[in-house]
Amino acid sequence: MKSARFIFIALLALCTAVSGAVFAAPAQAAPYQPAIEVFLSDGVTPAGQTQFHPGDTVVVKGRGFDPNANTDGLPVPVPPGVPHGTFITFGPFEPNWRPSKGAPESSRPTDRAQTKWAISDAALNQVPDTPFAMRRTVRVGSVPLHRDGTFTAKVKLTTPKDVPANGRWGIYTFGAADAVNASQELFVPLNYSTADGPNTPKPAPKNLVWSYSPNFYSTFAGSAQGAVVGKDGAAVDKNGKLSYELTSNTVQNGKGELRYSGAVVAYTRFHLYEIAMVDPIIRVNGTKAVLSMKTSTTDQNGTDVLRRVDVADLTLTRAQLARLAQDADVTGIPAAFRPGVTPPLLGALSQGSASPVSVLF
Repeated sequence: MKSARFIFIALLALCTAVSGAVFAAPAQAAPYQPAIEVFLSDGVTPAGQTQFHPGDTVVVKGRGFDPNANTDGLPVPVPPGVPHGTFITFGPFEPNWRPSKGAPESSRPTDRAQTKWAISDAALNQVPDTPFAMRRTVRVGSVPLHRDGTFTAKVKLTTPKDVPANGRWGIYTFGAADAVNASQELFVPLNYSTADGPNTPKPAPKNLVWSYSPNFYSTFAGSAQGAVVGKDGAAVDKNGKLSYELTSNTVQNGKGELRYSGAVVAYTRFHLYEIAMVDPIIRVNGTKAVLSMKTSTTDQNGTDVLRRVDVADLTLTRAQLARLAQDADVTGIPAAFRPGVTPPLLGALSQGSASPVSVLF
């Protein structure tokens, strides 16, 4: 795990150095008065007191947001002097949540995967694309902030992992990437229930369950200030266990395959690193098996480009083989990482011990 932390710290340092270029100061713009309105998914009907649930979508329309503002903040991924834009997000923020008042980030719990980033095309085009794909980082989840100060963002409502007792559910906007701008710190309350609603996604079946390694989840969700999320048949629970949905089981007479669907994406803060593990296959040949996955071809392209990689060797008993042929659960299968796992970051995270694998039906 030290190697993974070192890579992340080194990346931040290098990005800071790369972003130290001098950019022309934006021209002085006319006064702006930021305001937002929230609508139902049709983009027309005001949200008002509508009862919302996880999985519902709202449309946020902003006006009066200066596209040349917010030039301070973190040096990555948007370089110093370039307008950092504005975050639009949903969550149960604490009453004292405003960055301009010194409120800590912990006062603004949200699902980062659903946060939108309003940024002008001119600013986006000044974000470096080499040696790291930081422009892609910003483009993922971004919406255009137009010259007239308007934007439109669709936000899916989800319940964050941590919900403070005094949190106020609603749509919030504030300066992106640690830019501080009190005029853009806006709040529109929403009538939100954490109970399932008609648009709440059904939990994906947990047929292949694996933590990958003891420190995989904590590296991304903790020290790297990012997250690990599942989609399309995959899920990640609060304990960091990855799970995938079974699509077929052909294991008979000690041979065959177990195929699964789903994508797990692990990313660091601002998606500076983003790697995916998609559609696992377990190839069984007697008491030996190999677990493969489609993984990202680089440390930063997520699900954009994938290739299948043999990730770990599994060791089965004869009794476990028989259970697999009968669609019976097998838990705690010993696993050992294979050499040469790619991309490089995933390879670094595969240097130690692998967590045991469970196959459930």
